[in-house]
Amino acid sequence: MMAWEDFERNGIKGISGDKPIDEFALALERIVSSYEDRYSRKPAIVELVYALETVITSNPTHYVSDSKGLKSGEIIVTRNEEVIDTTQYEAVYTERTIPGYYTILRQAADKQEEAMLEVIKIPTLEVRENTLICEYEILNDAITDKMVETLILGVLLQDYCDRYYEAQADKIDLHNMKSNVRWTIPYGSGT
Repeated sequence: MMAWEDFERNGIKGISGDKPIDEFALALERIVSSYEDRYSRKPAIVELVYALETVITSNPTHYVSDSKGLKSGEIIVTRNEEVIDTTQYEAVYTERTIPGYYTILRQAADKQEEAMLEVIKIPTLEVRENTLICEYEILNDAITDKMVETLILGVLLQDYCDRYYEAQADKIDLHNMKSNVRWTIPYGSGT
């Protein structure tokens, strides 16, 4: 029996499952093989998106149920230009203050610094109505919100918390307490 799951992208809900994903993977393998045979390389993302767009827009009613008003659009692929070595970071819970809080530490860059530097303070990490609320404060100017997301997902939630919150939350609400920047990402049972 094939597993099907609900998902949401850009505010639009959909359903997918093992079979459609497996079929896309097989089609992509054939496309990659064609590029490797012809150009001795894999295709670029833009080449894959162009091909998908060309096929769908050539006869939209043949391929999709929501073809009304369909026009060429854009699939935005973002890259994390901020490459971060998560092995240089560690998450801990500290009770130096009451209440205590989670923090992410970075190994010192040189021997003159302390052994570990506190770079992110996370005073709120709790599930409310299937959303993991994560309020944080950046304590080091070299850390960006995107880096915070990477570090919280990997170093704190995966490594330190051992995926404890995955079964309890569909999404994470990340909130930078200094800049008041807030965004939500899928998580746990919703991913």
